[in-house]
Amino acid sequence: MSEPRDGAPLRVEGLSLLTSRDILLDRLSFAVEPGEVLALSGGAGAGKTLLLRALAGLAPKGITVLGDIHIRGRRLLVTQDGALDPLRPLGAQFADLLARQSGMDERTALRRAAEALERFQVPAAARRLALHPHELGEAMRWRAALALAMAAEPALLLADAPAAALDPTQRVRLLSDLAAWTREVGTALLLAGRPQPDPVHPGLADRRLVLAQGRLEEPEEEPAPAPPPVEPAPSGPPILSVRDLRVAFPLGRGWRGEERWLTVVDGLSIALAEGETLALLGETGSGKSVLARAILRLVPPVGGQVSWLGTDLAAAPPEAMRRARRDLQILFPDPLAAFDPLMTIGAQLAETLESLRPTRSSADRAARLAEALEEVGLPAAVLDLHPGSLRPAEAARAGLARALLPEPRLLVCDEPAATLDGAERADFLTLLRAIRRRRRLALLYATQDAAEGLRVARRALVLLLGRIVESADSAVLAAGARHPYSRALIAAAGLARPALHGDPPSPLRPPSGCALRLRCPLAHDGCAQVPPTLDPVAPGHRVACHVAQDDAQNDAQAGEKAP
Repeated sequence: MSEPRDGAPLRVEGLSLLTSRDILLDRLSFAVEPGEVLALSGGAGAGKTLLLRALAGLAPKGITVLGDIHIRGRRLLVTQDGALDPLRPLGAQFADLLARQSGMDERTALRRAAEALERFQVPAAARRLALHPHELGEAMRWRAALALAMAAEPALLLADAPAAALDPTQRVRLLSDLAAWTREVGTALLLAGRPQPDPVHPGLADRRLVLAQGRLEEPEEEPAPAPPPVEPAPSGPPILSVRDLRVAFPLGRGWRGEERWLTVVDGLSIALAEGETLALLGETGSGKSVLARAILRLVPPVGGQVSWLGTDLAAAPPEAMRRARRDLQILFPDPLAAFDPLMTIGAQLAETLESLRPTRSSADRAARLAEALEEVGLPAAVLDLHPGSLRPAEAARAGLARALLPEPRLLVCDEPAATLDGAERADFLTLLRAIRRRRRLALLYATQDAAEGLRVARRALVLLLGRIVESADSAVLAAGARHPYSRALIAAAGLARPALHGDPPSPLRPPSGCALRLRCPLAHDGCAQVPPTLDPVAPGHRVACHVAQDDAQNDAQAGEKAP
């Protein structure tokens, strides 16, 4: 490696990485200028991590590096796990790195550390330096890892899918802060990650490169996202009716002997008609996944009613519940984990079919299995494979085939494309929507990606700490969400910086009044007094927000006074 001839902190010319049998990266050439943010995207296995490790001088053993890597100044690599030393407090790790990189004494290093944490919105930053990494939440730990990297003032920062496991609202805000800081101080930032619907947003990246099959490609112009589905409102009675559903988990007794409970779903009511689609939107901890499972009685509710075609599932006897299982099927976030690793896909699909929709003969069963695989776009040879042999996209389709075998009327989807990237994710969702329309399935779709949920479903509910804070048609929410939390989810889905600040509140200690008030830019003193109720602000549009309700009331009064 050598310094580039110009002022670019990184210039790569004809870089290839080879093993004795394969070409892993093939003649890559690019540069990153001072203060520039370059997004490097590509699907799983494209080689993004391998490239960043090679640029950091950490290419794995057995890899031959050809070509030229020119680096000017100090470089740092932030790995996918954002690893910090688990045995040492943050302050010691900052002091050690800054002493080695910049020769700072401990006092100066700790002051720099506190300033760096404050740049990433860490409250009481100086006191956090005494904590160990395990004493921090996931979002706070990532702020500390990126602050540690930036405090060393690198000329080049290589970030490998940082904070990928965080909720979009937290991740986009964190990456926006990182991009703003690198631009301010002139650090070149190479930001690797999975494909996004809008990979280059002005607040995140200046330009983008795509790594596919070991080569760099110019990104194609992204098609405009599909608008929310415009479907007629259902005219028939609801086939699923949920009333005042509560799900809570016991936490044992407190020091005074009182029973303590963690409430995850708090009095939710929804209705779903034949063929209707409904999205459940919210961050981790909002209650959407638990609600989806409680509807199918995979999680026991502690109150309320779940009625399917007039039968209360919460009180249904085993035989009635077994009959209902034919109509109610679920897709899980990790389809591979939902399969038995010791049985073939064919054996597991046959077991589901015989359990819920017994066939007359083995020939009939084989035909049904073949039809199910054909419907989801998988070859018949998949039946003879074990789950571990499937790629993530194949596993997702196999899970869909198994869910369709009993001929359900309601499909509950809990982040069904969570393991998929880019084109594979888009293809799976297109397939899911086509099958739903063809079979006229009712669909309940839980996701933290607001844009995806609004594209899939005609109607949407936004959940926060187990309660509905906004309910409207997807087209209405996409064009004019009223709740600040809904707006933040939609902004983050488009990689725009959300207006919320701080981290989601703990369900163990929710704030008084409105659950969002500690993060909300519009909160006022009244928000701490009484939780807002879910009230209409327009036909078919309900919001639980004091500010939105005040605005709706003012609009109504202005309309009455208008001549």
